[in-house]
Amino acid sequence: MAPERIRRAPTHYPFLPFHFLRSAQLLSSLVVSCIMLYFISSLKHDHYQTPWTFLFLLSVSLLTLLTLTTTFLLHICTSLNPRLNLILNAGLFVAWTISFAMLAWYSGSTLTHVCNRANWKDDMGVMVCRVYKALFGFAVLGVVSTLLALLLDLYVFRQATERGMYNAMEDLDSKRGPTPNPEATRSQEFLDIHHEYPVSEQRPAKAPKQSGYEMPAEQFEYDTGYYGRHAER
Repeated sequence: MAPERIRRAPTHYPFLPFHFLRSAQLLSSLVVSCIMLYFISSLKHDHYQTPWTFLFLLSVSLLTLLTLTTTFLLHICTSLNPRLNLILNAGLFVAWTISFAMLAWYSGSTLTHVCNRANWKDDMGVMVCRVYKALFGFAVLGVVSTLLALLLDLYVFRQATERGMYNAMEDLDSKRGPTPNPEATRSQEFLDIHHEYPVSEQRPAKAPKQSGYEMPAEQFEYDTGYYGRHAER
């Protein structure tokens, strides 16, 4: 039977920090969205104009929920790309920071008061004060969790990039092999030559041929029968 094909690439994210931060982002986005929808519907019911702060904060929380859903599906089906998640969390962090600054400026006086009847007249006012403070707290959670998720993406992206560069350089070095040493190469060639031709068996080098006419040595080996005048005597 053929082995089962791997359809999902291994993830680079550590399990606990990754899911903990995403859960914090999800919780903050859900709470902020619900509070914003409640405030906007109450203002519409009483024929009040909706502040831009509420609309922007609602948009950021809904965008965060959409981003978390999309990246979760990518993480389950294939594998979450650290570069893509880094870009998305960077955009979300900027949006959360702007919306939090607008909320702090809009409801700053509300947050400095105690939620009691002396300041808010009745139970409805006390409840609104508490909801404002809960909104502020979960907006802070949204900013902090998105910032930490962004830092985690940056860490994972750098680790994946360094690991890829190291593997590429290691493969290239393994293909090239060790760098030859010129001195060692010449010494090895010298030893190989002497091993193949020992000193006792080495043939002397032939003398270079001289230019001009040379008398062949064979003519002295031929017996002509003549030994000169001294031989006749």
